[in-house]
Amino acid sequence: MVKKVFFFLKTRGLRETARRTVLHVQRKQAEKRYVRRMRPTEETLAAQRKESASWPVTFSVIVPLYNTPLDLLREMMDSVAAQSYEKWELCLADGSDGAHEEVGKYVRERAAADPRIRYRRLEKNEGISGNTNTALDMASGEYIALFDHDDLLMPDALYEMAKAIRAEHADFLYSDEMIFASPKITRIVGIRFKQDFSPEDLLTNNYICHLTVFRRSLLDRAGAFRSAYDGSQDHDLILRLTAAAEKVIHVPKVLYLWRAVAGSTASDIHTKEYAIDSGRRAVEDFLHARGRPDAQVRSAEVFPTMYRIREPIAGNPSVRVLLTGGKDAAADRARLERLKGQTAWKNCAWETVSIPEGSSRREALAKAAEKAKEDYLLFAEDLGEALAPDWVEEMLMHAQRREIGAVGARVRFAGSMDLRHAGIILGLGARGVAGRPYFDRYDDQVGFFGQLAVVREVSAVTDCWMIRRSAFEAAGGFDGAYRDSLYDIDLCMRLRRQGLRNLWTPYASLRGGKARDFRMEAGAEAASWPEDSEVFRARWSRELAQGDPCYNPNLSLLHEDWRLKDQKELVTN
Repeated sequence: MVKKVFFFLKTRGLRETARRTVLHVQRKQAEKRYVRRMRPTEETLAAQRKESASWPVTFSVIVPLYNTPLDLLREMMDSVAAQSYEKWELCLADGSDGAHEEVGKYVRERAAADPRIRYRRLEKNEGISGNTNTALDMASGEYIALFDHDDLLMPDALYEMAKAIRAEHADFLYSDEMIFASPKITRIVGIRFKQDFSPEDLLTNNYICHLTVFRRSLLDRAGAFRSAYDGSQDHDLILRLTAAAEKVIHVPKVLYLWRAVAGSTASDIHTKEYAIDSGRRAVEDFLHARGRPDAQVRSAEVFPTMYRIREPIAGNPSVRVLLTGGKDAAADRARLERLKGQTAWKNCAWETVSIPEGSSRREALAKAAEKAKEDYLLFAEDLGEALAPDWVEEMLMHAQRREIGAVGARVRFAGSMDLRHAGIILGLGARGVAGRPYFDRYDDQVGFFGQLAVVREVSAVTDCWMIRRSAFEAAGGFDGAYRDSLYDIDLCMRLRRQGLRNLWTPYASLRGGKARDFRMEAGAEAASWPEDSEVFRARWSRELAQGDPCYNPNLSLLHEDWRLKDQKELVTN
């Protein structure tokens, strides 16, 4: 921690270092409060046992063992035995070597006392995939729960999964998880509060991870673990299972405790370098098998087990770049020419869209888009510098896919490293409409569990974004109910309603605008925002009440930095 403080003092300055230090302390305090209240009381567990006694769902908890330390083995098995939902079996396949006979002896003693514990000693260690497949062969439950030999389940984990299965008829489910530094659960490394299911996010990293539960029949269709991907065998399996699933459900509660010990992936991915390559191959092979044969997968710069996917652009599509102008025509022309000179993609038609007196921003942009004949529309507001010449290609790469709607760029403020645009979160801000995550924060390319390091799905984008002209027209363009704000976010919502996914990419990087001219609540700098926001709230009331599927309900809607809800929000919610 001391080294980090000195590093930030040197590279970020006193103000940013102080802000980060305060935020770090606040985060840790909030995490400790969450952990104190996340464990259900004995009364709650008793009520869960009574409520679920007649539920028919059965679970097989799958654990491959290998030279497991007895203290960790005992804690792992105790956490299963303590489940408030009691229709489970624990299937343990033991690949331990001859020097660890105590593993089998201990499990046999537990199995003699509880017939739900099933044990098989392997003749030889078959590796993580082979050992887990043996445990799967032992399973008789309707649903499979994957569990590592040194981790812990919360006592209500299977209850919450059974409850969600009954309510949602899901065939694949996952929960939030906490990483702790062994041996103390109170030594929190991090709590991963996840988004709802996103096939796009799953390609860039295995954010689903733990706890994973799925119907046994789904495994029969998708296939079991494959040894060729050992190290990232879970990622490979989850890609195939979710692709075959009819309904994937996220249970937004911490139900899994991932132990970080020396030599574990949770502690340091570099201790298992082979996992980096196997994860990359798993994603690449998955894409190739599903009609994207030219996709190339590489590790992201910041995190080796997060991935950057690149694909060639089909043909030479034309792009209409619509730059929103200001009151100085000469400055607008200079800005356009500068940006044009910094852009590698040459099949672009450039246009500055001025806002006539008495007209609205939405009207001006809608007219410009209506006249455009190019294949793609690129809307850019108050931008003057491209930080990489291939920024258009980076957006085209994704916008050309038929399942994708709008693609947003990474935008920093002019002359600064502070973020202006990293996607939009529904409901973020005091007025509960839509906000900019990480707004006016120093852009260090990391974010919450690496969110700023990879392409990710978002509910909406603004500021600088691209869309196929055909998709823009099919969605009806910008809605006339808005004036100077939220029309682009409203369009993104309609794209989602049509089944399209919106993306944000960090690799299309630009600068423009001053922080003083923008607000964290998207569009709030516009005079018409109060009226526009009322239109948006009325139109998307259900979606706002449900919460942003690309965010997590445990996280704050008053702050833009992915922190936990504070006490005030918990009381009001």
